[in-house]
Amino acid sequence: MKHHLRTFLLALMAVTLLSLVACSSGGQTTVETVVETVTVVQTVVATAAAPEAATAPENNPYRPNELFTAVADLKAATAGQSAPAGSKFAFLANNLSPFWTAAQIGVGRASSELGVPIAFQAPTASDLLSQQLSMLETFVNDGYTGVTFSAIDREAPASIIERAVGQGTIMLTMDSDATGSDRAMYIGMSDYDAGRAAAEAALEIIGEGKVVGLVGFATAQNAQDRIRGVNDVFAGTKMELVEVLIDDIKPEVALSNAQTSIQKYGDDLAGFITFYSYDGPAACQAIKQAGLIGQVKLIAFDAEPETQACMEEGVVQAMIGQRVYFYGYLAGYVMHAMSVLGVEKTMEILAPYLDDLGDEGKIRLNTGVDVIKAESLDLYKQYLDSVGIASQ
Repeated sequence: MKHHLRTFLLALMAVTLLSLVACSSGGQTTVETVVETVTVVQTVVATAAAPEAATAPENNPYRPNELFTAVADLKAATAGQSAPAGSKFAFLANNLSPFWTAAQIGVGRASSELGVPIAFQAPTASDLLSQQLSMLETFVNDGYTGVTFSAIDREAPASIIERAVGQGTIMLTMDSDATGSDRAMYIGMSDYDAGRAAAEAALEIIGEGKVVGLVGFATAQNAQDRIRGVNDVFAGTKMELVEVLIDDIKPEVALSNAQTSIQKYGDDLAGFITFYSYDGPAACQAIKQAGLIGQVKLIAFDAEPETQACMEEGVVQAMIGQRVYFYGYLAGYVMHAMSVLGVEKTMEILAPYLDDLGDEGKIRLNTGVDVIKAESLDLYKQYLDSVGIASQ
């Protein structure tokens, strides 16, 4: 398993420029041009199957037993059935960063187990939103069977999704939703609940004072809902989210924003809440540079390897984790099931796992939120090891 994972991670680091590799169920690779004149990272991988549940005790609080059960239900419902001939699926991230490694592993395992190609892609151009929309257009024009993506802008993809669904393409969102669109389902945590969890951790750990937020996209549903959750919990308390600084998925800008905040607020700065995965390591670096470990607290979304290291160093006090592995693994199985059984039947199978979003109906497969602190980090790592991933 370690050999497969090491090989996979090296392959992920190597992919650059235009579109790169596509992999058939037999493991052969071909070159495929995806979007003209823009930089795209694409890979389709077949990785070893996930370790068995025996290595991940069901009483480990970080093991999402209900998500494993949801996948098992989809496997049972589609047993012995294949996707339509020529089916091809795509998984589109919102950028290329270590955050997505766990999802890519999940995508690769689903692809390998199902014997269906699933392309993993991520925009890398300076204008990530424009490139992502162009990539979505390409998937639709090329007749992909199903597409799952993280929406950089919650409204911008609506017309593309509408056209795709009209021609029979299965459209799902994950990580950040395209709210109000015709996508069939959203796979991901409740970002509002995650924001509340971050704020509650801040109240417990910090207690009172001014907190600065760092975030990637102001237009993304996940960012907006997380910030709203924090502000709702802070209302009426002695804690205040004084500002949220935007970095447009540029780690160097995130670092500069953190450094500026430390200089601007001085002793009045009680801590940071970092909303995107790379923001945590950026704030961690700024705190260490300023010699403020333990004085300026850090509540970080996601549990990238660097963020875990910062927790071990005492710089990060809490991590708000997503089940990113399942963004990829579940997406592969949901798209496959919808291609075999149809959207409506698949939604019926998944009904026990779906949240009711009011006017939008039961369309969110809530993957849940993890709160990780120093005393529970070892348990969290045990779960990660059990599914063969280093972070998520």
